[in-house]
Amino acid sequence: MVTEIITLDIETENTGFDIMNDNKRIISLQLLDGDIDRIFFDGSDSNNLDSAKKELRSLIDSGKNFLGFNVRNFDVHFIKEFLGIEIPSSQIIDIGEMPEMEKVRQRLGKKKPRLEEVCNLLGVDCTHKMTINQRSQKFKELPEVIQKAKEGATKWQNELGWSGDFSYNLALDRISGGMAIMESFEEFLKSGGDQNSFFYQYAIGDVLAESRLYAILNQK
Repeated sequence: MVTEIITLDIETENTGFDIMNDNKRIISLQLLDGDIDRIFFDGSDSNNLDSAKKELRSLIDSGKNFLGFNVRNFDVHFIKEFLGIEIPSSQIIDIGEMPEMEKVRQRLGKKKPRLEEVCNLLGVDCTHKMTINQRSQKFKELPEVIQKAKEGATKWQNELGWSGDFSYNLALDRISGGMAIMESFEEFLKSGGDQNSFFYQYAIGDVLAESRLYAILNQK
């Protein structure tokens, strides 16, 4: 089934604590058009990021709208920075900007809830997020990760006034999570882009969850 709305998501190489400034490159770009999902990734012979750029240009020119969770400030931002493709603002549907999200934020008691928190509240499967959290645990014990997390915590305490424990745990989660993603991506590359690999299921899991979330919110 072909639709006018394409769910869009990217994965980046980011093993730092800053969710924006520590991104080094896009490693994959996922698209969901109705029930047809596609993944483009760095290192692929056929579905590489150059192919992704061509596909994005074609979709933009055909007037498709791009849907995602925080897609405007993250995915679209880095697609422009790393791929040189600018998606027009009029063709962006950001789930976080939907009026229906206000009640969700109130129920969760958060101004910027994470995708998995919204999905869990509304009954959308987001188990791929829990799996990556499990894979990240081993990295949290590495001395270099602990040191980097402490640096991030100090920065946030000084600049934002956040508590020490909160800042450290958030930095630790981000660093270890990024390392787990990169580990799974390397496995994915070695597998030749196997659709049964963890990385593939994780990356496609985001666009599937975002599409289902939009459908639920759009009914409210």
